[in-house]
Amino acid sequence: MASWAILSDVHGNLEALEAVLRRVERARPDRIAVLGDTINYGPNPRECLELVARTADVILAGNHEKEAAVPEPDELESDGREMLEWTLSQLQGSETWAQLARVIVERGEASAQHREGTLHFVHASAAKPFVQYVWPGHPHHHLHLNPQLDRYLVEILEAFPHRHSFVGHTHTPALLTASENREIFPIAHDWNRRLTFIGPETIFYVPLGERRLDGLEHLKFVANPGSVGQPRDGNPAASWAFFDGDSLEFYREPYDHQTTAEKIARLPLSAETTRFFSSRLAKGE
Repeated sequence: MASWAILSDVHGNLEALEAVLRRVERARPDRIAVLGDTINYGPNPRECLELVARTADVILAGNHEKEAAVPEPDELESDGREMLEWTLSQLQGSETWAQLARVIVERGEASAQHREGTLHFVHASAAKPFVQYVWPGHPHHHLHLNPQLDRYLVEILEAFPHRHSFVGHTHTPALLTASENREIFPIAHDWNRRLTFIGPETIFYVPLGERRLDGLEHLKFVANPGSVGQPRDGNPAASWAFFDGDSLEFYREPYDHQTTAEKIARLPLSAETTRFFSSRLAKGE
């Protein structure tokens, strides 16, 4: 089968996207998929969208593209809404954006997913392609609500019709699979112990840094490559993944997040909004 570089949640961060694409070029995948949310939050939405359009073989719409094309007033918090309004001003006149917006209007949730062979690419989840997070919830609940969260993850996993599925939306690299597949995971202590969840029937594995998982060809899983432009697992390095049909490798790319933060700080937005979106880059949260 073809090998894939899988990217998601660029969020207008050109420095992170360029760093990832340099590594992707060295990895020489057969194809590239971008799982949505290429725009908003960052200072270069137009440049990122057009670079993705020139580079990727599969481009999905995320909830931020959907909200830009078909607004719903309660979909975003106030800072995200303010940033999106500015983002739309930057996309004016972009034929790339106009084409994507038309696809969203015409195809709805179908614009947030793509199926190919044993692969299912979707921005959020199979049940709710734009909005449902594939994750077990807040880490503080992992122990106390373990059976309930485990059942929730079983239902999410069962909703995916394909063997190998890839999602974005959570901004955290992860792999969800049945507990019976536990031998694919490393014994070494390189798990993100705060975010990883282990239940009776499921494992939601979050790696620390770069990690390769092998023996996946015949196993059902849902994997998240993490976020290129807005990582939220405590690691500020841009995140993406490479899949060759049997092995999945999570990669992290350091980039000049200070330059991105300075660009955001100069945007004509409220001080609260620019401070929020610029300060989180160095923290990976």
